[in-house]
Formats: sequence, C-alpha cells, structure tokens
Amino acid sequence: MTTAEERETPPARRGGARRAELVALASRLFRERGYHGVGMRTLAEAADMQAASLYHHFRNKEELLLEAIFVVDRDLIADQLPILDGPGTHRERLVRLVRGHVRHIADNRDAWWVAARELRALSPDRFDEVQVYRRRYQHRIAQHLADGVRAGEFDCDDPRLVSLAILDMINGLNEWFDPAGRLTIDEIADRYASLAVRQLTP
Repeated sequence: MTTAEERETPPARRGGARRAELVALASRLFRERGYHGVGMRTLAEAADMQAASLYHHFRNKEELLLEAIFVVDRDLIADQLPILDGPGTHRERLVRLVRGHVRHIADNRDAWWVAARELRALSPDRFDEVQVYRRRYQHRIAQHLADGVRAGEFDCDDPRLVSLAILDMINGLNEWFDPAGRLTIDEIADRYASLAVRQLTP
C-alpha cells in the first residue's frame, strides 16, 4: 500500500530513474494509442523487459496511468507551490509560477495529454485523489491573489474566478503548443506571465 508521504514524493525521487522512464514510456503510448489500447504486455515489450519485471514496478496498468497523471498534478504542485512561499513581491512570485507551469507543460507533453483525456479511466477513489491535488493548486493560487490584493499589488474582485481563468489560459497551451512553432517555450512563458499580471494590475 502506498503511503500518503510516498504519494507526495515525485516518482523520480522515490522510485528511481527506471520507474520514471516507465511512466514516461506509458504516457507516450497512452497518448499514441489511448489508455484502453495499451496492455501491460505491450508496455513491457516497448520497455524491452519481461512482463513480470514491469509488474515489479507497477501492480497494474491503472497504477501506471495514475503515475502518468501525477506527473501533471502531484509533481507539478510539488515544484510550483514553494514558489508562492518564496522571496519576492506577489507579482514576481506569480510571474515565476506561470513561467514554471508553462515550461512544465512543454517538458511533459505526453503526461499532460493523458491527464486531460484519460482521467476518467481511473477508479473513483483514484480520480478523487487526483482532484485533491488540482483543487489544492487552484486554491493556493487564489489565496496568493487575495494576499496580493491586500498588499496593494493586485486589483482583483474575485480571486477564485481569476485563478481559474489563469489556469485555463495556461493549461490550454497543452492543446496547441508545437516545439517547432514560431515562438519558443520561453517566449510563450514570458508572454503568458505578462498576460496574467496585466489583468491583475491596479
């Protein structure tokens, strides 16, 4: 049974590089063929390992799917939320958060695709577990915006709604970003950060 502390720790740090590689491979195959179009035997063959060895790392395919989705939800917030408690003004911290979020999407495109389209393939308990992370992230951003209003840095009548709007804007990148497109990911990150701050400027 996985403990709550273990679930809070990104897989690369608690399961080793091989486990993280398997999650990345599963994410790619789920994106290419759909979750229901990929079996454990296919995953094992793609990883050049015996099925029994794959089961040593993951008890079943749903556990692999959960870990792929956790790249987006658990691991993203583990990296991002400390930014809001770090140094700098509320505006500076929001800029860093938006930039980091944008770059995370670019670095984990397969996992983001899976998290957006295969979430409902999880059992109800695991679906709810993912939603806890999503709500935690959104609520903390809303709290940061409210704190920024009290500090006189932001003008925002409804921090919760604005936090949802900012997240919708950033997450939409997953639907259209092309590494070969006219803008680099750093340019997009800068522009998105500017847009987020601009709508909050008094």
